[in-house]
Amino acid sequence: MFHTDQYQLLDFGGGRKLERFGAEVLDRPSPAAEADTIVNPSLWESASARFEIVKGGSGTWGDRTLGSSPDDDDVSWSVRHGEATLLMRLSASGNVGLFPEQASNWDWIADQVARCRNGLSARPPRVLNLFAYTGGATLAAAAAGAEVTHVDSSGPTVTAAKRNAEASGLADRPIRWLVEDAIKFAARECRRGNGYDGIILDPPTYGHGPKGRPFKFSAHAGELLALCAELLGSADDGNRFLLFSCHAPGFGSDDAAAAVVDVLPASTGGRVTSRPLVLESLDGRALDAGVSARWSAPAR
Repeated sequence: MFHTDQYQLLDFGGGRKLERFGAEVLDRPSPAAEADTIVNPSLWESASARFEIVKGGSGTWGDRTLGSSPDDDDVSWSVRHGEATLLMRLSASGNVGLFPEQASNWDWIADQVARCRNGLSARPPRVLNLFAYTGGATLAAAAAGAEVTHVDSSGPTVTAAKRNAEASGLADRPIRWLVEDAIKFAARECRRGNGYDGIILDPPTYGHGPKGRPFKFSAHAGELLALCAELLGSADDGNRFLLFSCHAPGFGSDDAAAAVVDVLPASTGGRVTSRPLVLESLDGRALDAGVSARWSAPAR
C-alpha cells in the first residue's frame, strides 16, 4: 500500500473524488462515487487542480495552482511506492500517471517474484506486463529481481514508464519496453514457444492497439487470458503467477476469479483468490475501483 504521506483519498461524493498525491490535492470525476455524499466540503477548497470532462472523455484542468499543464512535458512532482518513483502529470484524459488502487497488487507482485526466484537456479523470473501503463507493476517486479517485458499500445505512455524507471534508479534493470497490441504480442509469443513465470494484465473496458485495432473487454478478455495461460504453461521451471485486474462495469470479483479458473483450473496446482479493488477514504468509507484475481502455482 501507499504510505499516507504519498497518497490519500481525502473525500468522495457527488460523482467526484478528492485525492492527495504527495503534496498536491486533485479533484477529479469518479462515476463510482455518484450515489455517495461528500463528507467534508471544506477539504475540497485545498485542491491544487480540478478536472472537468468536456466531451468524448477528454476534458480540462481548471482552478490550477500547479506549475504544469496537460500539454507540458515537464513533471511537477512525484510519489513513491517501495523502490519506485512515479512521476505525476495532468493529462487531458484526467489521468495523472498511476492508479493508486493497484498499490496492494504491486506488493503482491514483489512477493511473487521473490517466491519465483527461490524456485529458480539459473535465471531470473520472467514477467510479462500487458496494458502496462506507466509501469508501477513493471517496476515492482524489476525491483524484486525479475526480467520484465513491458507492453502497452501507447508510445507516450511507454515513454512515461521509462522515465519512471530512470527516476527510480531502475533504468539498468532488464526491462524490455514494447509499444504493441497485447493480444497480437501474446499470440506471437505462444507461436514462438516462449514462456513466462509471471503475467500481469489490466485490460481496459475499451481501447485501441497501436495500429487502431479495437480491444473490447467483453469480446477479447477471455481470448487474452487463454493466451496468458498458454504462456505460463510454457515456463520451464519455478513457481508461476498471474494477476488479472479490470474496471469493467458489472464485472465483479467472482467474475474475475471464474475467468481465471476457466483457463487455469485448480488441476494445474494453482490457487485463485479474488477481491474488489477499493480506495479507503480518511473517514473509513470504501470507493469502488475495480476488481482483481490472483493465481499462483508452486513449482512443478
